[in-house]
Amino acid sequence: MKKHLKVLVIFDYPKRPAADEDYAANLSPEDWRCENNVIAALKELGHEVKLLGIHDRVRPLLFEIRRRPPDIVFNLAEAFSNDRANEANLAGFLELLQIPYTGCRAQTLSLCRHKAFTNSLLSSHRIKVPKSVLVPRRSRKKTLGRLRFPVIVKPLGLEGSDGIHRNSRAENEKACWERVKALHAELDTDALVEEFIEGREIYSAVLGNHRLEILPLREMLFENFPEERQKFATYKAKWDEKYRKTWGIKNTFAKDLPPGVEKKIRHISKTAYRVLQLNGYGRLDMRLGPDGEVYVLEVNPNPGLADDDEVALAAQKAGIKYPQLIQRVLAYGMALPPFRDGGRVAL
Repeated sequence: MKKHLKVLVIFDYPKRPAADEDYAANLSPEDWRCENNVIAALKELGHEVKLLGIHDRVRPLLFEIRRRPPDIVFNLAEAFSNDRANEANLAGFLELLQIPYTGCRAQTLSLCRHKAFTNSLLSSHRIKVPKSVLVPRRSRKKTLGRLRFPVIVKPLGLEGSDGIHRNSRAENEKACWERVKALHAELDTDALVEEFIEGREIYSAVLGNHRLEILPLREMLFENFPEERQKFATYKAKWDEKYRKTWGIKNTFAKDLPPGVEKKIRHISKTAYRVLQLNGYGRLDMRLGPDGEVYVLEVNPNPGLADDDEVALAAQKAGIKYPQLIQRVLAYGMALPPFRDGGRVAL
């Protein structure tokens, strides 16, 4: 890989940007932490950086690639027209143009959004996942089969605990169907009903394409949480700093794991990463049950890359400084075929 690259950074933008948009002035440190961190690291590494906000048109992206072809696109875009279901389509557009880009391929982004398919694939490779039932919108399904209560009701295709609240955990069918109905109506999304797994919330970050590196494990702790309330990663538990401080919720490195559990998690992480064909970097959210069993709750392609997100903190613990992490992400993107062979389509 060349020492200095022309890098086009694409990211979600809340409006249709003007041709002369001053992104540097509009990306506030609080709301755009990931974007600012990545951009600063790329510049520190000596790369030539161009920014492009993505809203609801692909023409500006195509125009920019034609006008000034980048060596690689640093893909931080998670939505198109404010719809996260289009995340994979943007990656696929870059693939059609045969432009190198960072992170996971379109097929992986699409597959991991459908948690029911993800669970089915993982189960076929002897990876434990919660038993679940898919309830599509406008479905007449009125039974949960053999699911045991309590259950947790999740939006099928959302990430970052969007749509997960305290009442997402249901103790009976009445509460479960009420939450399913709410997800269908409020978020216009299919619902996935899973058996609730008691235990510790563990995060495993993975780097690489073929030769994989499992970073030090992280854990969400609930230090001041009432014993009678179930502990799981709701949206507020992840993102509301006041709520986290009130209840002593914090993310730290996992300690005092039972013998053999870390080795088991590392094996599961590598297997799941390869089964779902992740590239570059990813994160697995897991539950460690009281009996030592490990369940995969979610597989996250292209998770957050801010310097205080789980991947970066785990990398730092492993001796990988933040700029080095960003450089690795670039290298992983450049190494994938057909990009490594210099193949490009005519623009």
